[in-house]
Amino acid sequence: MMNEPPCKGCMASVRLTASELERLIAEYGERENEPLATTAEYFRRLSQCGQCSALVYETTCRHSGMLIQYVARLQNKGCPHPDGGKW
Repeated sequence: MMNEPPCKGCMASVRLTASELERLIAEYGERENEPLATTAEYFRRLSQCGQCSALVYETTCRHSGMLIQYVARLQNKGCPHPDGGKW
C-alpha cells in the first residue's frame, strides 16, 4: 500500500488495489448473495460521489464511512447522503 492516511475508525489504509477491491466485493456477494450494479451504473455512481462534498480522502463517504468504490458496485445499495441520496 502507498503511504496514505489511515481510516479514522479502523486504522487501515483508505486506498485499495483493484484486486483487493474485487476480492472484497466477491466475498460480500457470495456471503450476502447480492447482485452487482452494471458497469455503466457503477461509473455513474462514482461520478456522483466524486462531485460530493462528503467525499473524503477521494475514497470514502463521510456519511457511511464506506469506500465508494465498494458500495457503488453493489446493486442494492444507495447513497446515504442525509439530504437525499445522490444515486
